Amino acid sequence: MSVQANHDEGLIKTKNLYSWNNAISRWAYNFQNNITYKLTPTTKIDLRMNAQIRKHMGGNYQSQDLFYKMLTSNPINFPITFPAQPGDKHIRYGSSVITGSSYKENAYATMNTSFKEERQNTLNTSLKINQDFSFITKGLTGSILVNFKNWSQNYYSRSITPYTYMIKSGSYNPATKTYELQKLGQGTEYISQSAIGKGSDETLFIQGNFNYTRKIGNHSFEGMVLYTQREYKADVLPHRNQGYSGRITYNYASKYLLEGNFGYTGTERLAKGSRFEFFPAVSAGWVISEEKFFESIKKVVDFFKLRGSYGLIGEDGTGLLAGAAHFLYLQQVGFNQNGYGYTTGVDMNTSYNGPRIINYAVENATWEKVKKLNIGADFNVLGVNMTAEYFYDKRYDILLKREAFPEQLGYGDAKPWTNKGKVDNWGVEFSVNYNKKINNDWHISLKGNFTYNQNKYVDLDDLYYKYPWQVRTGRPLSHRTGYIAEGLFKSQEEIDNSPTQNLGSKVMPGDIKYRDLNGDGVIDSNDQTMISEYGSVPRIQYGFGFTITYKRFDFGAFFNGAAKRNIMMGLNMPYGRGEQHVFQYIANERWTEANPNPNASYPRLGLQDLDVSNNNQQSTYWLRNGDFLRFKQISLGYTFKYGRIYFAGNNIAVFSKFKYWDPELSWYQYPLQRIYSLGFQLNF
Repeated sequence: MSVQANHDEGLIKTKNLYSWNNAISRWAYNFQNNITYKLTPTTKIDLRMNAQIRKHMGGNYQSQDLFYKMLTSNPINFPITFPAQPGDKHIRYGSSVITGSSYKENAYATMNTSFKEERQNTLNTSLKINQDFSFITKGLTGSILVNFKNWSQNYYSRSITPYTYMIKSGSYNPATKTYELQKLGQGTEYISQSAIGKGSDETLFIQGNFNYTRKIGNHSFEGMVLYTQREYKADVLPHRNQGYSGRITYNYASKYLLEGNFGYTGTERLAKGSRFEFFPAVSAGWVISEEKFFESIKKVVDFFKLRGSYGLIGEDGTGLLAGAAHFLYLQQVGFNQNGYGYTTGVDMNTSYNGPRIINYAVENATWEKVKKLNIGADFNVLGVNMTAEYFYDKRYDILLKREAFPEQLGYGDAKPWTNKGKVDNWGVEFSVNYNKKINNDWHISLKGNFTYNQNKYVDLDDLYYKYPWQVRTGRPLSHRTGYIAEGLFKSQEEIDNSPTQNLGSKVMPGDIKYRDLNGDGVIDSNDQTMISEYGSVPRIQYGFGFTITYKRFDFGAFFNGAAKRNIMMGLNMPYGRGEQHVFQYIANERWTEANPNPNASYPRLGLQDLDVSNNNQQSTYWLRNGDFLRFKQISLGYTFKYGRIYFAGNNIAVFSKFKYWDPELSWYQYPLQRIYSLGFQLNF
């Protein structure tokens, strides 16, 4: 049995301006009880019970949203608060008008005027019966597992609507240094409370299996048959799966390895006759270093193994996040929905909402499938353990909504779903580990890993595009699309002699110039193409680290990085939009009439989006190298008889050509924290 309690507090501290404390406070309790009972010499019962209680208190906002509001607020536009006036029963928060009746949100007001308390409870219980059937035949065992999980959540909020003010235009008197305030937002002086969310789910999992293990001389055999059943309840309808699987393994003298397995799995999402699918797989291995002809080089390469596998796996949840119905074989109809009906009457002034088809039934839908090939080698050369793998995944029967579907067929928004999508994914992985005891005092450990991954759309049911550079089929999944930038316009004469750019704003010197791909003299969506094969998802990921031990001291560090990735700057940060401020580096590196640098990092700025919408388009102008190397961890420790004392650091530094913000994050995301800790462990 074990009992754990943990308490964390956030970095943001607030004043108790209302009847709550908005500082983040989290409590977590964990109870674990494991009971094992031997019922008979061949029967054992395991009972596992786990209960978790989580409690979170703090402001009713996302930290990322608060960080965004602070970054985009102009510090000279309005004060956090205005001085209180006689008779005030509320705080006068500062703000300013953006457009019309909308006004800028005050991050300080957001932080103080709401409170949320959230509770989560999780109960996880499992009962497992293990039976030894050696009295039937040697090596035969079996087990039955029943697992039940219940999760519930409820949270409520308290809030008060803030009073917001701005300085009335033209009211400031520099002689008396006085001004008049104009009320922007009508607040409330009472606190409202509401239960803003409840949720729960239940999962019942049942598993039964038989295992057989037998060794005869150099021949080793293993076999397994398994039955699984899962029911998940969170919505009105439960989600159910059922499956059978089996595995046979053969091993000769730890030299030749062979395995075959299968899965026969069913889902409720598909129509009868299509619910179950067969998924076979086979793998083989050859430990070459066990062969006699390898003896001559064993002092250099003491282990060498080749292995490979090929199989088929399936996925039944495909399409759900994209809007597909849970039961694909049933037609989904909506009633009395606005925008779908008819108008009648003498003066055509009477409208009726009617039914509409949301999703047509897909009787022949099937599982999404992946053919997986993996070829690898494991070897030890002069004490260095290395692994190399090549993988190729051929994913097909991906459920997607038809794109290339004639409108004349009358399906409207309810275009049918079909298993038509195809995606290929391939790459290589390497890992290296080295452990060396130099003498009784010194020990060194090195490790590293490298992954290269690439993919492409094979069939996306692409639209009938007018130009070949618009087709998505054959492109990587994370590719970027946009215009090809050809620098900045240097003069009005150059603008007049270039293709027309009707992208929402008047084109002026200092604006971005785009390439006319189809040569029609107009820059529009037909001139957009793939401008990068990869985006924020890296093709290359790697890591390396070391640990050095001297007597009782240890010192270690770990680095991780990513390459072949980029950042799209244009729409990822404010540069003179509305009343948002301009970052200093943008002001320093922009194009101006006084300094018309054709290679400026930023084009002509404007007061609002409408002034510079030509420059707000995704294009090669805004692409930046997003590769980085992160100094992830460092540790220094000393081990003594009854424990260990240590110093540790996380997220120490990041090295990148991109200098504006953390290249792994978006500009508005709360940055990763650099954490240093000093601790000790006691062993009893």
